[in-house]
Amino acid sequence: TSSNGTTGKEANDAAPVTKLGVGVEGGFKSEEDQFDTISTHSIVLLRNGTPTDGAVSGGNSNSNSNSQVEVVVELPYDDNTKSTFPTQVAMSADSIINHAGLAVQQDLKAWELDDEPKPVSKYANNDLPFVENGVTINPDPSSWKCEKSGATDNLWLNLSTGFIGGGRKNWDGSGGSNGALDHYHETDDQYPLVVKLGTITDDVDTADCYSYASDEDGPVKVPNLAELLAKRGINVAGMQKTVKSTAELEVELNATYAFDAITESGAHLTPVSGPGLKGLQNLGNSCYVNSVVQMLFGGTVPELASRYGTSAKVDVTVHPLLGVAPRDASSDILCQTAKLSCALTSGAFAGPVPDSATVTDSKSAALDPKYRLAPRMFKNIIGKDHVDFRTGQQQDAAQYLQYLFEKLD
Repeated sequence: TSSNGTTGKEANDAAPVTKLGVGVEGGFKSEEDQFDTISTHSIVLLRNGTPTDGAVSGGNSNSNSNSQVEVVVELPYDDNTKSTFPTQVAMSADSIINHAGLAVQQDLKAWELDDEPKPVSKYANNDLPFVENGVTINPDPSSWKCEKSGATDNLWLNLSTGFIGGGRKNWDGSGGSNGALDHYHETDDQYPLVVKLGTITDDVDTADCYSYASDEDGPVKVPNLAELLAKRGINVAGMQKTVKSTAELEVELNATYAFDAITESGAHLTPVSGPGLKGLQNLGNSCYVNSVVQMLFGGTVPELASRYGTSAKVDVTVHPLLGVAPRDASSDILCQTAKLSCALTSGAFAGPVPDSATVTDSKSAALDPKYRLAPRMFKNIIGKDHVDFRTGQQQDAAQYLQYLFEKLD
């Protein structure tokens, strides 16, 4: 189980802005400055309890359909308690926590389309030196740590020497311990290829590989990664993803960046909530999508609201365009359009109007993530076949509007 909470910081929000920047001293406050985000995870053992009133036992009925689920035990799962769990349980928990769901995969695909395809490293295959030093890597993630600093996160394995080091240290001191890059320089720049531990699975193409070589210095593909890892005792078939890749972290940062920190910071806006007054989450440069969707399907055009939306407080699940087979829903344009329009016009996902007079109040209920609408599936199904709209780049809203009409026709 997982839970997230946000608490407003008692910072001086009225401090004057003296620098044009976000998240820097004297500048506009970023979301990280306004909130402390606390995430907790637990390992829970459940069992079926006694049937509830009206349950039918015996015959061909499902005896579990009306039974209560009882929590036998709930144990906190974090870095301090991870070692107390069996290795397979800990690996499964980490895999679930860091699982890249459909939403992440769609955002990641769009993000990667913005960049040049990752090249195959020229140092892979027979050109990569391999040091026969007897080093083998324990497949248990709890045993991994930077051999320089002892850090246990953001770890990279040198494919030539078997050295485990921390990731790059950023200019401001954040990031990793820099152990992997330091090792590369300390060995006279001979062994450039590294892979991020925790991103290795039986699909080696999804592993996070990087080349420190001056003529590459970027993400690369290593076709013989499985063979190189096998020499260090790592069987990719038995590995599970336990950390986020660099690309996934970039997507996450792009999606959560406070785009309005400058344009609306300090503005005293009157909060509203209800049918037709629901905002859309920016998925990263998706303003052009959100503006078109709000204009067409937010309830301002009665004809479109009647076809794709619904009235306030009406069960959105009974909309005729939603009556498709579950396996077909994700690829049905009309279904996804109706789903998004119903969410905007019904008010079912609209948060309560906060007591505060301004939406910039860090304690505002309007900022609760559970009230955010993220139109990922709609954006994906409309833009997946378009060379520009399937990416995460900024696009022209008028061009998108015309293309959307063609898709709905």
